[in-house]
Amino acid sequence: MKTWIVLLVIAVIAAAGGFALQQSMQAPDALPAQAALPSFSIADLGGEPVTPDDFPGKTVLINFWATWCPPCRDEIPELIALQDKYGEDHLQILGIALDDRARVAEYAARIGMNYPVLVVEGADGFDLMDAYGARIGGLPFNVMIHPDGRVALRHEGAVTGDEIESRLKLPTGM
Repeated sequence: MKTWIVLLVIAVIAAAGGFALQQSMQAPDALPAQAALPSFSIADLGGEPVTPDDFPGKTVLINFWATWCPPCRDEIPELIALQDKYGEDHLQILGIALDDRARVAEYAARIGMNYPVLVVEGADGFDLMDAYGARIGGLPFNVMIHPDGRVALRHEGAVTGDEIESRLKLPTGM
């Protein structure tokens, strides 16, 4: 009888631990409150250095992507539309391509990307993703940072325009 109780307690503890692990893997926004965001300065396609600090007062959405990534290509038209809609006063999207610079430049021009496109070739791009909280290391990966420095969204996999809009802090009446 005692063995049965011990096994039941172990099973309950294991199930609770598994549930907690599953929840932490599915919670794209779960972050330590004191986690400092990394700083970066990366040249855009025109050769100008860009950093998130270049956009004070705006929410910055950092989108890690690649031309060879179908879900990345699927979400870019929504990002273009959001930049058009909110870019003047509220939102700045930064696209960080983990890809070949020439391929990215051709793709960005062809589809009309209207936000800074930065390119990081090699493992450095994935290291930057990890520093921003990517757990799986897959693309696309999005991080939204409010002007106060608070992370409003971390999302691995394609994100929709509606998900991004729901996290924007907009003045009333917009």
